Amino acid sequence: MHDRDPQAVESGADWRTAYLRAREREGRRLPDAVVASLPDIPAAHPLSHEWRQRADSCARLVTHLRALPAPMTVVDVGCGNGWLANRIAGIDATRVVGVDAIPEEVDQARRVFGAHPKLEFVQAEVVDGHLPADRPDVVVLASVIQYLPDPARVVGSMLASLPSGAEVHVLDSPLYRPAELAAARERTREHYGEVGAPEMARAYHHHCWDTFAPLRFDVLYRPDTPRRQIERRVLRRPRAPFPWLRFRAANGSVRA
Repeated sequence: MHDRDPQAVESGADWRTAYLRAREREGRRLPDAVVASLPDIPAAHPLSHEWRQRADSCARLVTHLRALPAPMTVVDVGCGNGWLANRIAGIDATRVVGVDAIPEEVDQARRVFGAHPKLEFVQAEVVDGHLPADRPDVVVLASVIQYLPDPARVVGSMLASLPSGAEVHVLDSPLYRPAELAAARERTREHYGEVGAPEMARAYHHHCWDTFAPLRFDVLYRPDTPRRQIERRVLRRPRAPFPWLRFRAANGSVRA
């Protein structure tokens, strides 16, 4: 189950303008010097706790990727300012292509990380699942699916074009239970209204676990296990609050 608003601002200049305005007012458009160190960020920064959670998620992903066969090509879809692509490019024998629909984000990624010999950035839409790399080994969608009205279709299209055994990872995005959707949508409307970008509420989609029901996947991390809840809520450790799903390209990747 997911949002299907026919008036959603899903692509084009209107979506990009609203997105950038929202990010600016949320304090998420960071100076180059700060981006260069991400996910490490000064403790005094207003978003430091959020970035500590992203660091937890990033470390888990990088550990997983290091264990895969080399050499490897990774596509980071929705790469934003490029910080995660840069971290992945630190893995030996790994080439990374970061792709994002927002020209300003890609420009910053190129400024900050463009000198990395194993890293390149491309400005492009991927809503049809088409990837700007020849049959990559891994595709990462980190904090992306909330901007896609039908992420299962996009992931399914990617899987159909990837070599057998290739992986698609979805992480750093919320997945709701059906009973939670109405409240989540209201929180989104209130938030974007408060930051002065109300149109973004129509471009932010709320997905359930059954959104991906047509596809086979593994859950590599769940934030709602008793252990993770204790770590996050009792011990106040910066654990990622969102699940991590892995899809593998192979015959039968779509459920019968």
